[in-house]
Amino acid sequence: MDVLRLLVPVVVVLVVMILIWAGRAMLEGAREGVAEAREEEAAAKAVQTAEQEARAQARLERFEAASAALAPADRFALNLRAPFTEIWLEIFPQEDGASQLEYLYRLTPPVGQETELKKALEEGWDITDHASAMQALAWLIDSGHRLPYSQLRRAIAAGEELRGNSREVGVVQKWEAQVGEAGGAAFDLARAVDVAAQAYALGYLSEAECWRILRQCRMLAQDLFESWETYGQSFLAGAEFWKSGGLLDIRHKRYAKSIRWLQEDPQSPWLRDPWPVSPERQERLKAMN
Repeated sequence: MDVLRLLVPVVVVLVVMILIWAGRAMLEGAREGVAEAREEEAAAKAVQTAEQEARAQARLERFEAASAALAPADRFALNLRAPFTEIWLEIFPQEDGASQLEYLYRLTPPVGQETELKKALEEGWDITDHASAMQALAWLIDSGHRLPYSQLRRAIAAGEELRGNSREVGVVQKWEAQVGEAGGAAFDLARAVDVAAQAYALGYLSEAECWRILRQCRMLAQDLFESWETYGQSFLAGAEFWKSGGLLDIRHKRYAKSIRWLQEDPQSPWLRDPWPVSPERQERLKAMN
């Protein structure tokens, strides 16, 4: 009995020591497991980050290549439709959550988006072939909505009594200080370039016909505007005059968002390609000096 009494405490101490050792071993194992899990998570994140950076670099390279493939004058012509292109980039499926920015410098959309363009031309413009495309483009280049805008502006200046179009009058008066005589011309030019590019992508226009129209728009824009800022204001004035829905119009708010992106985002083609000065304007400036 005496031996048993002596052994019991020893056994208890040994058991406690074993339990402590086992607990420490388990805790150390858990710590090592957590450390390994963290290392694996960090490694996975590093791989993911590297893949994301590689994809971003590939997108940037495609963007730069598309830009470099065009002459400055042709980039400028395509940049006239940029308010619509930015919206298209949101509509088109995005690559890993990022826009395919090279479309800003391309006539053709990302692969597989022709159906979306066809629907837009049919529903928005009744364009289904070469003839209907040329008819719509002729209207945009020759008059568009800037013609009634200009007529209304002259009527306001002449003090004529205007009834039944108070919304349009309000739009013209609202934008007068910013756009003046140019009115909403930028909206027509942006639509003309966008429609021409879509029509070419769908085979309604040849590439030569498309570029000829874009160059017409480029020359008109250079005659009317001196900067992307004034062009953007004219775009918004024309868009608002077209809908005459005021600031509450949802579509107008989307246009305003697009113009802000073009004026502020580092990847904006308007910031990458400053507004060019036409030779004719250069000559006029020289004569003034």
